[in-house]
Amino acid sequence: MEATRVLRDIKKKKILPIYLLWGEEEYLKKKIIVELKNCLVEPEMSSFNLDFFEGGNHSLKEILSRAETPPVLSNKRLIIVKNPPYFSEEVKEKKELEDLVRYLQEPVSHTCLVFSATKIDKRKKITRLLVKSNGAADCSPVKEGELKKWVRQKFRQEGKNIDNNALENLIELAGNDLNRLENEINKLCTYLGEDNNLSREKVKGLVTGSLESGIFSLVDSLGNKNKKEALDQLHRIILQGEPPLKILTMIARQFRLLIQVKTLQEGGYTRQEMIKELKVHPFVVKKLLSQVENFTRKELKRGLIKSHETDLKIKTGQLEPHTSLEFLIAGLE
Repeated sequence: MEATRVLRDIKKKKILPIYLLWGEEEYLKKKIIVELKNCLVEPEMSSFNLDFFEGGNHSLKEILSRAETPPVLSNKRLIIVKNPPYFSEEVKEKKELEDLVRYLQEPVSHTCLVFSATKIDKRKKITRLLVKSNGAADCSPVKEGELKKWVRQKFRQEGKNIDNNALENLIELAGNDLNRLENEINKLCTYLGEDNNLSREKVKGLVTGSLESGIFSLVDSLGNKNKKEALDQLHRIILQGEPPLKILTMIARQFRLLIQVKTLQEGGYTRQEMIKELKVHPFVVKKLLSQVENFTRKELKRGLIKSHETDLKIKTGQLEPHTSLEFLIAGLE
């Protein structure tokens, strides 16, 4: 089940006894947990009826014992288990795992037990049980179309409108991190005040680009053979306080991804197949496909080699870090 659907159900008080929140989008997991907490646990009783466990540090026996303990002066107990190994790894204590399977088949009514994991193995019996019960919520990064819909909805909730160009620019600058986007949306809405319409110019003036968006712009400039703009973009990233080696790592990553995209493109891969192969967000693949047309394979390989040479010069003290980055940009074709 999608995380957004789970959230809608919780708001309608349709709450299941067990959830497995899986995926890399921490924002969605946090939203679900906060919504469950608001629905099930009175603030003054949270010290009695709200429990947090770290899956790797606590035994299943301890967690299940707590789950079976009736809540104090309340109807419900909420238990959050972070990073549980049971859904992706082999568990040494087979008896404990069997106990968990039995609990999943007959959970107690007074407890809502939530497991929050990054990765799961859908082949495991214990995972299949939760998927079958609709208790498994997919918290993977949202796709491009869903991301735009989510951003528009956030602005509508504040009584604001965002045009298509402004929306594209906001996602380009802030990236696909929902926490970052929500913060930027709140900032933009505060700035607008009584004005209900958000333009691209306002977004560009108010939103500071993420490191990833800055690297995309820098490499875009290189692809357009505009070294001056590439150097200007480098200086903007440096002024944001990003460490030189982190910037260099991202530049090398970008060239590496572009080489991979060119290889996959030549192999006849579709965009969806590239997303699966590269394990990056669909928005990133869209940008890479647009960018790769501006480079030959030779230029991309040269960029990656030069990045590695610059890394060595910085780490061996041959050149000052900022100067090394400038030399790298100036020396790329």
